[in-house]
Amino acid sequence: MSRSGLEFKILGPLEATVDGKPLQIRGVRQRAVLAHLLLAQGGVVSVESLITNVWDGRPPNTARTQVSICVAALRKLFRNAGSTDEVIATVQPGYRLSLAGRRLDAMEFSLGAERGYGLGREGNLVEAAESLKQALALWRGPALSDVPAQFAEMAATRLSEQRLLAAEQLMTLRLKLGEHRSIISELRALLHAHPLREQLRATLMRAQYRAGQRAEALHTFREGRTLSIDELGLEPGAELQVLHDAILNDTSGEPSVGDGPGMEAESGSIPLELPLDVGDFVGRKAELQELDYLLAVEPGRRRTAVCFISGSPGSGKTALAVHWGRTKAGHFPDGQLYVDIRDAAAGSPERTALAVLQRFLRSLGMHPDLVPKGLGECSAAYRSMLADRRAFVIIDNATTFREVEPLLPGGGQCCVLVTGLEQFMHGRGTRGVRLGPIEHDDAVALLAAITGRELIQTEAVDRLLELCGRLPLAIRAAGLRLDSKPHWSVEDLVARLSDPQRLLDTLSHGESSPRACFDRALRHVPLDTAAAYRALSTTPAVDFDVRTAAEVLCMSAADAEDTLERLVDLNLLELNPLEGRRRVRRGGLCYRYPHLLRLHAEQLLHEESLEHTTLRLTQRARPTRLTSGACST
Repeated sequence: MSRSGLEFKILGPLEATVDGKPLQIRGVRQRAVLAHLLLAQGGVVSVESLITNVWDGRPPNTARTQVSICVAALRKLFRNAGSTDEVIATVQPGYRLSLAGRRLDAMEFSLGAERGYGLGREGNLVEAAESLKQALALWRGPALSDVPAQFAEMAATRLSEQRLLAAEQLMTLRLKLGEHRSIISELRALLHAHPLREQLRATLMRAQYRAGQRAEALHTFREGRTLSIDELGLEPGAELQVLHDAILNDTSGEPSVGDGPGMEAESGSIPLELPLDVGDFVGRKAELQELDYLLAVEPGRRRTAVCFISGSPGSGKTALAVHWGRTKAGHFPDGQLYVDIRDAAAGSPERTALAVLQRFLRSLGMHPDLVPKGLGECSAAYRSMLADRRAFVIIDNATTFREVEPLLPGGGQCCVLVTGLEQFMHGRGTRGVRLGPIEHDDAVALLAAITGRELIQTEAVDRLLELCGRLPLAIRAAGLRLDSKPHWSVEDLVARLSDPQRLLDTLSHGESSPRACFDRALRHVPLDTAAAYRALSTTPAVDFDVRTAAEVLCMSAADAEDTLERLVDLNLLELNPLEGRRRVRRGGLCYRYPHLLRLHAEQLLHEESLEHTTLRLTQRARPTRLTSGACST
């Protein structure tokens, strides 16, 4: 049997066929194992994942053995059908079903739909509609309808959403091609099955209007409005309301509505919002490689890849995100969006997210008059517009998941990088990159690139990098100081930085100011945590344990430990890698500041002490004046 003779189908009941003849896949578990392997689309599925998902999180003690038996039975089935090569390979930590040279209807559907969306964007409406028709013809019913497992139900829901998006787009294309009369009955059937889909309702209203059924179009709107209010407690979206008003007033020309996934409301609107890349970016090879994994998406798989970049202030989180995004711009032809959450802050996380989404929608081509006013509507419109695009989004300086979640595309081949002090997206299907100091050789290269000087690895250069904590922002600041003072040698700068009281002042000039960066970061930290950050700088030793912190903070050891761990999560403290391991064996941990942050905390504490002293003197003087005034009357 040739490799191409074996086909798999999941867009309906699970099927495996050889040259069109179905194979008998016996047993519920066997079907579930095959379905799980097929959903990976050529990727490796671990045995643990199979055990968890096939039995819906309640596996028997014999689950591992049963998985092996199911895989062996499937291999035998394929061999008996004439397969001359290994269909299911054992690959640590589990199995992989090879799809090379074989067909899977879900992959063909995704590729066909993607081709249709692309042709639609290019204006090839006839070819786009035909591609979508062929893709939708692959469906034989609800996906994986005969696999009774929760993982299969979740996958079926995702696939059904993709099917509906493709159907919506096909109806829009056929409307544009003048088929408004012939699609009305199909649209009614689709809308009956999905009554809250505003895109379908808008397309039906347009078709009815063009067919001379103005009253029916208005009735379709009223029916949808009643349903939306009863079911969701919401008025219809802005686009639908504008369309209704245009039909009601019998406006000449076509009423304006969005064109669905893959079609800009204003054609040719491709946002390119990334900041400038730093011209002297060096190092971070391991981190860049980790980000490259975001692009390793199996053919036909449609998902948004998300990575959270965390690190201390000044570690280069934004620079890394922007640099990677610009070097990989070719992977995202539908645009790049950027927002600094700190600059966009509008009071609450929800209001901030709404303001950002409204700007994003305008950037993506939505007419300003059609941008929704509510967060839920904005988020839905945003996800619809990006559902089938390859776009890149940077959400910079984020602090909570509530402000980030509405900004995450729901599907498509988009990629999102989120940066922040604290990684708060663990367990949400995201990758994570944590930045520390850059490597010594990279630090030397960065300093040389900024200064334009040929630097050799001398004791002075090593000392300068040590004083900067190998923090990219501090190295950049030091390099700019040397560049602006050509008569200074590296030794001259080291002499100035060697005084802890002058170090931050010397570095903090212009845009590359570590102190300004640290101040901005601390403004978004809870007040009690920021107070602890300042207070702990009074510890006599560089390293301190929980007991010492408790004494300084005047709290119990348990509360002190919680505070220390919170500061570690925010990358404002770190564990001493050597002392920490030794103390763990003795039942404790050893904490320390990153070098420059301790100096920053000390300065803040000193400034705070001066403010308190001034306030006390002012309050002490005020009653004296009042008393003397009273005596004189």
